[in-house]
Amino acid sequence: MKKSLLRLGMCLAALAVLASCQDLGELKPEYFTVNPNPLEVKGGKVEGTITATFPEKYFAEKGVVEVIPVLVYEGGEAASESATYQGAKVEGNNETIQYKAGGTVSQNFSFDYVPAMKQSKLVLRFKATLKDKEVQIPEIQIAVGCIATATLANAAEINPAIAPAQFMRDTAEVTKADIMFQIQQANVRNNKDVKALNAAAAATKKDSLRTVQGIEVISAASPDGGVELNEKLATKRQDNTVKFLKRQKNNQAAIDAKYIAQDWEGFQQLVNESNIQDKELILNVLSQYQDPAEREAQIKNLSAAYTELAKDILPKLRRSQLALTVIKAGKTDAQILEMAKANPDTLNVEELMYAATIAATAEDAAAFTEANASQNPENWRAVNNLAALQFTKGEFDNTKATLANAANNGGAEAAETNFNNALLALVDNNTEDAAAFLGKAASIEQLNEAQGVLSIQKGEYAKAVEAFGNTVSNNAALAQLLSGNLDKATSILENVTDKNANTYYLMAICAARANDLEKTCAALKSVAGICKAKAANAATDLEFAKYWLLSDFKAAIQ
Repeated sequence: MKKSLLRLGMCLAALAVLASCQDLGELKPEYFTVNPNPLEVKGGKVEGTITATFPEKYFAEKGVVEVIPVLVYEGGEAASESATYQGAKVEGNNETIQYKAGGTVSQNFSFDYVPAMKQSKLVLRFKATLKDKEVQIPEIQIAVGCIATATLANAAEINPAIAPAQFMRDTAEVTKADIMFQIQQANVRNNKDVKALNAAAAATKKDSLRTVQGIEVISAASPDGGVELNEKLATKRQDNTVKFLKRQKNNQAAIDAKYIAQDWEGFQQLVNESNIQDKELILNVLSQYQDPAEREAQIKNLSAAYTELAKDILPKLRRSQLALTVIKAGKTDAQILEMAKANPDTLNVEELMYAATIAATAEDAAAFTEANASQNPENWRAVNNLAALQFTKGEFDNTKATLANAANNGGAEAAETNFNNALLALVDNNTEDAAAFLGKAASIEQLNEAQGVLSIQKGEYAKAVEAFGNTVSNNAALAQLLSGNLDKATSILENVTDKNANTYYLMAICAARANDLEKTCAALKSVAGICKAKAANAATDLEFAKYWLLSDFKAAIQ
């Protein structure tokens, strides 16, 4: 009897010991869920939430488990911030999991996206202790692959900014002359400048490229002498000047004549440019008094200064100012194009810039742009346009260097150079620099398209849709697709004028999301016909995962 009681006591003691030996066993993938699953790139990040459900009687009361999300991909891996959980009898500030009841907890993860993550797996690694002793818990895999559709935003498809030509086919040649008058006189006195003006008008009769547009005459009286006297004097000077010009046999140009009774504006300008005594006092009088008589009286009170005015300033205002405008006809479009091809160095920067806009082929336009930048490296507009050409060719390193040259030659603050630098930043997914450059490119027509791509890269899809507005482009369609507007995205893609491989690839994604195998395969066949390498991407793109094993799909991407 005593032996039996002894054995029973020993069994009960053993059971009590076993009951108190809580352990941290293997964690299973089904304990964890991931949102989103599959993973997805947004704003240059792969982010989401892991929810863990620890079953009953798993989490030992004296156990501590650190959970580390790791994204493993070919050639590398990235770890996100970990989360630590503890049992009920552990002293600490971590989230507590009850032993008997178990518990559900969540933690976020975030990885900076690199292209290799498109084919990846999300694993959890654990650091665990039980009663301060390290415990080994094997890592587990909880998600596979990453949807990278947002990375299809393509800044290289946006037209770079071209600095416009300041081309004027016909140029105006202006010849000026002054007819000076004695005080209170209106008789015209010829001089060498007037003779030169008449000669310039006469020369046009022997030059088929030049035509006289007309002569502007402004006759004036100096501000001294009173308004009534000067009104009559200025009028007489105007009339006599016009009669004089009409008597010139070789100068029958149309005359536009007017007069200024008291040339206060000219007076102020001459005083301001002079070193006359009491200059500042005189200018102060002009600013304080608007009545002509009061002005004249106040200035005459400055006796010493007025003597200088009468000698050096007032005589220069008793005049008729003549301006002959001759229009020189420029080269025709045909002449410009011929010279741009044969001898581009005979054209100036504006003519070459204009030639690029009227060129019959893209090859000619490129050649004219390159010649212009070579001949005029100090002209930022010519250099910027070379950078734009390089950008369209995908020569991004050359574009960057050329834009630096444009900035160093006066284009640093120009909207065109800033916009093109923004495109380069977008190509590099450098959203911070892109935003800064776009802030200085407000006048560029394509600004909203660039803002749309920037918003996609930042993961702000609603803003991207708003920025694109009614734009019809691959990028605009992508913004709609990422915002969940499948029908709108498809409609935009169908209306893209110059469809390329990117257009058809996006059409394939839209069709796959709509569960339309036939349209998916048709679009991918079009992709393969343009770029087989791009079509091959579909074999690992999770957008098409449900079709990977189908023969029609495999045939479409060959």
